Amino acid sequence: MSDCARSVTGAGVSGGAIETLMTSLIRENERQQLLDLNVVTTLDDAARTMVAGIRHTRFIEISADTEFQRSMFKVRHAVARRIYPNGVLPNLYYAKVLQALRGEQSFDAVILEGGPASAPEQFARRFPDNLWYHMHYVPEWEFNSTGYAKVLAVSDFAANAWREHCRNQQTPVVTVHNGIDIDRFSHDLSQQDRDKARRALGFSPEDVIVLYCGRIIPAKGVLQLLKAVEQIDDPHVKLLVIGSPNFGAKDRTDYLEEVERRVQSLVERVKFTGFVQNSQIWRYAKLADMQVVPSLWEDAAPTVCMEAMAMGLPLIVTRSGGIQEYTSPECALTMSKDDHVEDGLEQAIIALRDDPERCRRMAQAGLDRSRDFTVASMYTHFVEQCERA
Repeated sequence: MSDCARSVTGAGVSGGAIETLMTSLIRENERQQLLDLNVVTTLDDAARTMVAGIRHTRFIEISADTEFQRSMFKVRHAVARRIYPNGVLPNLYYAKVLQALRGEQSFDAVILEGGPASAPEQFARRFPDNLWYHMHYVPEWEFNSTGYAKVLAVSDFAANAWREHCRNQQTPVVTVHNGIDIDRFSHDLSQQDRDKARRALGFSPEDVIVLYCGRIIPAKGVLQLLKAVEQIDDPHVKLLVIGSPNFGAKDRTDYLEEVERRVQSLVERVKFTGFVQNSQIWRYAKLADMQVVPSLWEDAAPTVCMEAMAMGLPLIVTRSGGIQEYTSPECALTMSKDDHVEDGLEQAIIALRDDPERCRRMAQAGLDRSRDFTVASMYTHFVEQCERA
């Protein structure tokens, strides 16, 4: 969770995508110092090391949950549910946040990063006029939302979905697009180093490498991408997956088993890198000729697309959520995510394989486009909203 002094309060300095965005805002605030930023969060060892060098953000640490705390909270939650059968009650994390903020100064804005679409009642009572909600997803069903003074959406698509599905629409919804640190992805490899790294992964100079970066789950469209590659009658078209297939997981699903069968049928045409730190992704991306983002769900704000553009990779994407806001026709080919999505992906891969000059134009357009989605730009728009609090 975050505060805007302007004073702003928010959450998270390590871990997933939301925490990464918060960390980016914190670091940008070190440079620009326009916010009196307070962050309520748990801290692991890595996070403590990072925050030790931060001078212009105040961290309010709360403890990680213990088994005893979880048990006691369940009892209190059950009692509260009997008293407030229809209320939105805080989970254990939010209860700790409220405790940590007891007696704190007044804030211009208190921002919940993710969480329930309707504010927990204790938060709404504690911060009746300055509680904000930072929405990182696309609502797909009707809901009620109360207690928030403002909603920040990460794309116009997500904002419009909120307006469409929220039954009580008095809360203003504004868009603050996400941004990335493009310098982390703006690296070059010499041709010699590129060829050497490709050979180390079993690729030849003649291979056309299609990159996929993401989890192996149905919503990400990995199976459809594998089918598309399988349909291409060219042994030099190969797929590089950044990450681990997790085929040895205990809780195997039918989907994972189908993905494994497809991978085995493609033999030498699919390679997995295993786990790669985000800061090192560029080393593998520079080996690829294009990147595919075959999302089958409504992706609110695709960080992976911004990263691909910053690395100069031509993109093949689906018409999904906020993807078209972050990319452009000049740097991305867009496919419908219908029942024939693998056919569209196949045709797009072949089109880029056969047109190196088009790939070069798309790569440059992506580099240019990525400069619209920097951390500095995100921070500027975030501050603008805080100044209107």
